[in-house]
Amino acid sequence: MYHTSLMMLDQLCPLHSSIASCLNQLREAKIQFLNLGNMIICPQQHSILFFQQRRLVRMESFAG
Repeated sequence: MYHTSLMMLDQLCPLHSSIASCLNQLREAKIQFLNLGNMIICPQQHSILFFQQRRLVRMESFAG
């Protein structure tokens, strides 16, 4: 299940995409998220997106 969520988020927000682009994609897909600046948490997808210099550098899943 977590792998599928990461794959879906990876399609919406590919590596090195901008934080603005990812936020827009998440909104369009109606995915709830919490924007913490350099980190976006998607609780329903059990995923965290990490940004550095406004670019996506890593995506991880977590147990809910």
